Amino acid sequence: MWRRWLILTVLIVLLVFMSFGRVLRIYAPPWIFKKFPLEEVARRFEKDHPDVKVVLTRAEKWSAPLYITEWKNGKTPFDLFVGGSGSMLAPVIVGGWLEPLDDMLYGNMAPEKFVGGFLAAGRYKKPDGSGAYYPVIPFMGEVAIIGVNTKLMKKAGLWKDGRPVPIPSWDEEEFFSWFRKLKKVSPIGAHVQIWDREFMQYNWCGPILAMTGTFLEKDGKGFDVSSEAARKWLTFLQKMHKERIGIWTITDDAGYSKWKTGAVGSFYAAQGHIMELVSITKNESDIAYIGWPGAEKNGSIIWTHSVWIPKVSPNKDLAKMFIREQIFSRYFQQWSFNHYGKLPVIKDFYGEGITWFKDEMPTILAIANASKPIPLFKDLQKYLDILMKYLPEAAFGRMSVDEALKKIKEESKDLDFTDIRAM
Repeated sequence: MWRRWLILTVLIVLLVFMSFGRVLRIYAPPWIFKKFPLEEVARRFEKDHPDVKVVLTRAEKWSAPLYITEWKNGKTPFDLFVGGSGSMLAPVIVGGWLEPLDDMLYGNMAPEKFVGGFLAAGRYKKPDGSGAYYPVIPFMGEVAIIGVNTKLMKKAGLWKDGRPVPIPSWDEEEFFSWFRKLKKVSPIGAHVQIWDREFMQYNWCGPILAMTGTFLEKDGKGFDVSSEAARKWLTFLQKMHKERIGIWTITDDAGYSKWKTGAVGSFYAAQGHIMELVSITKNESDIAYIGWPGAEKNGSIIWTHSVWIPKVSPNKDLAKMFIREQIFSRYFQQWSFNHYGKLPVIKDFYGEGITWFKDEMPTILAIANASKPIPLFKDLQKYLDILMKYLPEAAFGRMSVDEALKKIKEESKDLDFTDIRAM
């Protein structure tokens, strides 16, 4: 009996699939299903293309390299994957396993339509060394930015003409005068930063980039730990912590929790996480954004998630059609921002259709457009191990500035700082 049921089930599935001319298989991690309207745009695509069946799967395996074994045998369980940051995708890009997507960058996806920093995160060196290409296309972004608590800013006298008064400059007296004013009215502290393995990079590189226009050593071998700007920033971090201006945490949950109390003046994090304060206060006017001095010109640090297609997919053209028509539609891009604060990657989508934080969009766009991703050094993970040993220790005042910078330089001198991105 069970065999009959099995045969019947297989026949039904085959009949369903045979009723459609083509099947597009899309994988995405569970969080993408939550924070993007993937199921809705799949239905829209099927309506626009009645001969196509879209099969969506919540991917159990988020790491792209886990699929290489199947690809070696000419097989793939999906035609399009929605999601994946640079570090997740680096091994399959270096291995040449992904379909080049350069031919998609025209029309509504032309390079000039993208927020500059976001598109740059998808450009890589070709595995054969013959130039650069786009094996992935970023479809959403985050930018490291300072969120401020507007109620506390107003109490501190740091509010003018309906906007927050920015940090004046990197001059030590002006910089600390601004934060001390905010500290007087902030029950927990004037500023929160998260010093875990991930955010440590943004905390270090973002302010130095805003200050100088770069966050790399002159020879490109690692982050700047040699310049006067680097020394100044680490000295500021120690002093902020010592004066209880800066409240440093070692986990992201602790950082978010302190920010969401409404008792902290400012928070340096991804813009989407800063918006989480509104989930508590229910009033978007409780948050505004500013950058470090110089950020609107020099940018900040961004990170992205991308769409990509395995080279062995038999449905590449269909996958590209879905990307253009749905992933890069105004609806898909803006829905996520309007619900979860994930940034669109197309400049035009920062205007009409945005339903919250409209007044903040020009500041966010200006900073994101000038921003850069963290380089994907071949030895990035080893480098982060070294940075994690010393940067947080110095930021918390448990090690001297000079000693921390010296140790980082010494212990990273033999690492491979080749960047697989083509910046």
